[in-house]
Amino acid sequence: ILSRVTNDVDTVSQNFNQSLMQIVTAITTIIGIIVMMIIISWQLTLVAIVILPISFILASLIIKRSQKYFFNQQVSLGKIDGHVEEMFSGHTIVKAFNGEQKSISTFRKINSELYENAWKSQFFSGLLHPLMNFVENSGFVIVSVLGGWLAIQGKMTIGSIQAFIQYMNQF
Repeated sequence: ILSRVTNDVDTVSQNFNQSLMQIVTAITTIIGIIVMMIIISWQLTLVAIVILPISFILASLIIKRSQKYFFNQQVSLGKIDGHVEEMFSGHTIVKAFNGEQKSISTFRKINSELYENAWKSQFFSGLLHPLMNFVENSGFVIVSVLGGWLAIQGKMTIGSIQAFIQYMNQF
């Protein structure tokens, strides 16, 4: 119990401290970027905003998939910490009743669960970045083609397209 509380409280504390500042900064930045994108071209802004739900849907699918493995990883970590603590503090009793093999077997089973959950959680969370890059690059292609078409018609300059792409990159 002590191990689970310590690990869980530490994880929540780290996430809260990092996330609060990032949320405030991100909201301010996004509002400023959207205003600048609309000023440059509302058509390109529309394309950039349509791509956003696609990113959210893909990210939520991956997060839902990996979240259960991250939870199970924390549970396994608590179990293994508890087991090691019990075996370490009760070492003489384990030796006296010849329980080393049972202890090792239990440790291997819990460690195997921990490995499995950690591997799967890292695998799914590792998919998130490449998938988001693919969606982002697809958006850049669409914006570039539409921007080129608008430039050919004389409604935009190449510099405006470049500025928009920079804002979209930050967006």
